[in-house]
Amino acid sequence: LVLGSVEPEWSWSVAHAHYTWKYYLAGSVLAYSFHTENHPAGVALTRFPDTEAAARAADFLVTRDRVESDALLTPGNRRVFLYDSAGIDDLVELYRAAYQRVASGEPAARSRFDVYLEEDAIFHVRDPCVREDVGLTVFAEVVPEDPKDLPEERRRHGFEDLRILFQKSGVLFEGKCMAVIPLPDYPVSGVRTGQQPYRHPGWKGAPGWEVEIPVSRAVRFP
Repeated sequence: LVLGSVEPEWSWSVAHAHYTWKYYLAGSVLAYSFHTENHPAGVALTRFPDTEAAARAADFLVTRDRVESDALLTPGNRRVFLYDSAGIDDLVELYRAAYQRVASGEPAARSRFDVYLEEDAIFHVRDPCVREDVGLTVFAEVVPEDPKDLPEERRRHGFEDLRILFQKSGVLFEGKCMAVIPLPDYPVSGVRTGQQPYRHPGWKGAPGWEVEIPVSRAVRFP
């Protein structure tokens, strides 16, 4: 079972590299913690199977998350880790502890997800959470205290535009879900964040949402 954040970045950014990924794993049966399928309206939808059930049915798990465990088969690795299927218990405990730490405080904003703002990241959490909640792109528009901190190509917009695919940077477990967007390393005065809705003629799709979080009273969202 290949968890969503694992498939290497170069598999999409380098010509034919995706086939290299498949080539070296030829002979293996690969299952993914998400897959994409086409909706009749012509929109690609992301589906999330039951990760825990899928993990218990697999012989091995591959993930970017490291947890010290008897199930960890590659303790010398630094970026991607291999576990036997019993490792799902330790991984779920890791996710549970992170969720409980974040959700124990008061959220900075509430909408379809509760949003928590920490010094280095924005956390989006929801309980209960279903697969439809996690199929949308998560975005964050970050306003710096000093506009000069922005990359040159973003200065005319006035904010940094950060986006992640939930299936790449989020986790769905025990009826809960959590996604994390790392913040830039400069002082931030405000954040607008949420999920973008699907937009396609003739199909309503999943609803989007957004919230604004002024970190300082002087912030003005573009």
